[in-house]
Amino acid sequence: MALKLTRSCDPDVAYLGSLRAFLTDLHPTLLERDLWGFHTLRECFGIDAGSALYAPDSYGEARHAQILRDAQEIEPKSGRVESNTHGGRGRKGRPASIVRQRGQTLPDALLGGIGFDFAAVPEFYKTELKAFFAWRLARPQSRHYRWYTRVVQLIPFCADLASSQTHAAHHLIDFGHPIESGSGRGSTPLRSLFEQWLAARDYSARPTKRKWRRDATIHETAYGPVASAVANVLVFTLILLRERAKPVEARDLVLLEDVYPADDVPVTTSKAPYLSFFRIQLPWLRHVARRYVLNKIEHKELSPRSLPSYIGSLGLIEVCLYGIHPSPRPEHITQEFIEHTFLSWGNDKGFTGQNWYTDPLNMLQWACAYLPEYRWRRLVFDKRNVRRVRSYHPRTHEYERNLEDAMVPEEVIEQIFLRFDSLPVVCRRLLIIARYTGMRSIDLHALAFDCLAPDPDDADFMLLTFYQSKVKRWNTKPLHKNDAAHALVIQTIQEQQDDVRRAWRRETQYLFPHRLGDAEVHLSPGHTRDVIAKWIIRQGIRDKDGGIYKFGWHDLRHFYGTELALAGYDIMMIQMELGHASADMSLIYVNQRLKLKKKAVLEKGGGKFISIKGEVDDKVAELALRKDASLAVDVPGGLCSLPGQIGEWCEHNGACFTCSYFRADIGQLPFFEREMRTMAASLTRLKGEVEGFDQDGHRRMADIGRKRMERTQQGLANVKTIIKTIRAEGSYSGRARKYQRAACSGAAAECDQAACGRGDPGRHATER
Repeated sequence: MALKLTRSCDPDVAYLGSLRAFLTDLHPTLLERDLWGFHTLRECFGIDAGSALYAPDSYGEARHAQILRDAQEIEPKSGRVESNTHGGRGRKGRPASIVRQRGQTLPDALLGGIGFDFAAVPEFYKTELKAFFAWRLARPQSRHYRWYTRVVQLIPFCADLASSQTHAAHHLIDFGHPIESGSGRGSTPLRSLFEQWLAARDYSARPTKRKWRRDATIHETAYGPVASAVANVLVFTLILLRERAKPVEARDLVLLEDVYPADDVPVTTSKAPYLSFFRIQLPWLRHVARRYVLNKIEHKELSPRSLPSYIGSLGLIEVCLYGIHPSPRPEHITQEFIEHTFLSWGNDKGFTGQNWYTDPLNMLQWACAYLPEYRWRRLVFDKRNVRRVRSYHPRTHEYERNLEDAMVPEEVIEQIFLRFDSLPVVCRRLLIIARYTGMRSIDLHALAFDCLAPDPDDADFMLLTFYQSKVKRWNTKPLHKNDAAHALVIQTIQEQQDDVRRAWRRETQYLFPHRLGDAEVHLSPGHTRDVIAKWIIRQGIRDKDGGIYKFGWHDLRHFYGTELALAGYDIMMIQMELGHASADMSLIYVNQRLKLKKKAVLEKGGGKFISIKGEVDDKVAELALRKDASLAVDVPGGLCSLPGQIGEWCEHNGACFTCSYFRADIGQLPFFEREMRTMAASLTRLKGEVEGFDQDGHRRMADIGRKRMERTQQGLANVKTIIKTIRAEGSYSGRARKYQRAACSGAAAECDQAACGRGDPGRHATER
């Protein structure tokens, strides 16, 4: 909710009034007290001695207990008398040794060297500093001991800055932040002053070095002193609090937690995740983009993770306008500009995909209908212009063509598991679960601690329950204890649970927890991806082309889906295993199976498909191998040639055995024998039901039963014809499959037990 603004025409009064309102809403004593010590933190923020704020991670529970006992020996006798240190850390990073309490000294461990004394800061900086520290302290994930040992130095720095006439500003926010210029990069002028202040007092100002990865190379870059970076955070937080005092629809900086449920907001290690409209410089276009994006969020049409790229695509129209007009105005947005000028400009730039064009187009069309104050001419765009986007491809064909490149190659899987021992244990466990369940990365990392439970109805199964963030629903996956792959997943989860109990001394919220200040969060998929990708670079794991493999979590999901298709699972099973919202996404894996499996059959010379009349159809195999279109659909027992006849999909998958478009794969003889026995049993059951309806006088139900019997008899006769033809034509007996699973060794030797039905060469696994 927006904070209460002070009613005043003076921007300075309104700004400081909003900060005072923010502090008062947290706790009234924050404005009254200039010394914030142990008791203020406990009273106002609920921070006790067990907080990560008081001691580094190496401090144990006994250390925290001693801190608490020391702090409780002396109680404050007024709102301005508390345990504090002035500067947090002494020169050259040495901890301060004295904690002041009415002239007494306490052990330095009371606040771990951290104190907040605002007495020497002038009023016009004091309110801003208090609001900054209150914002950080009120958020459990922001309470980091080592961070506060640096940031507490801002208090004496601001006191000295206010006394200097050279660089004094009316407010700290007046120093400005690059985010307001739209770039968001670079440092504030306040950081340069803070860096000079630290150097003059002989504090450490060594540049920091950070290793980062791009493609297949690890780079190292030197940055400015980390001690001075907190000045940038100070100014950014003040801008955030200023914007938060406005109504949501008027903010240029919007916290995701203010517009999304808490479960949908991604975890970040630095700032709270936010949505910035500052990158759009034109005020009228920024207003349109803000209203449009917030409207889509309200109707649940945008996810938090897609927002940065989405706003980036909306801003492209501004870049194009500035290339034509020195001062763009709303009247420059015309149908001619969108359908020709902007489209040609984007094509010349070589933008990928089609969203760079469709997103601004949809925004402008929405604004014409819902924002009449701009008085644009009624703009109605021709959707067929999307075809003129040069990088556009039909979704199905593009997906089908790129799937093989998107999944992890078999040779890479084999190399990873051969060197499994050198990976961190948590990454090993994440890889095993992803390898044998195909979870999305965010769902995998956010697994609940109690995600695995016994099946109350069957002792042979365990139930793995997890939330699918993309489709917004829970999924329960049964794991069979006798299946080697499932048993490995069960064992991995139970080992992780045991390790977490030992490390945290309790059951956590997440299976893969991480401490972020005082908050418990789950491991970030980006962090683990970076760890594994750097490990792959160091290990020299390469793909078939000889290049270092670029690891991505989603590639394992594509690998698992293709593996299911190759093992013979039908489209409904693949949809349930991967948790797809519809069968359309599952089709890409089935079509991949056709291209690989049928090609291997044809290369051996035994690939034949027969109709329900017993006639061999040689053209269906060619349809299965066509790369420019999906002209044959995989169904249980063979192929459907209906798309090849009329270019559409069949919606009646259960009626294949009575359909003239069905083509039976002669390699599926056991399948048809099982179907024949099942249909014969169904026919006997239906006959008994019809007789019962006739005796009871239910003629309508009896007629329906007879039609079902007739359809079943017809299907049974066709299945018998198929079986007879298969036995006459012979069946495929190739010596080796073209698609082989990767071998596993080392720490993942259990993978050798993986299920044969999934294509793994396990010696002791049972067939699925």
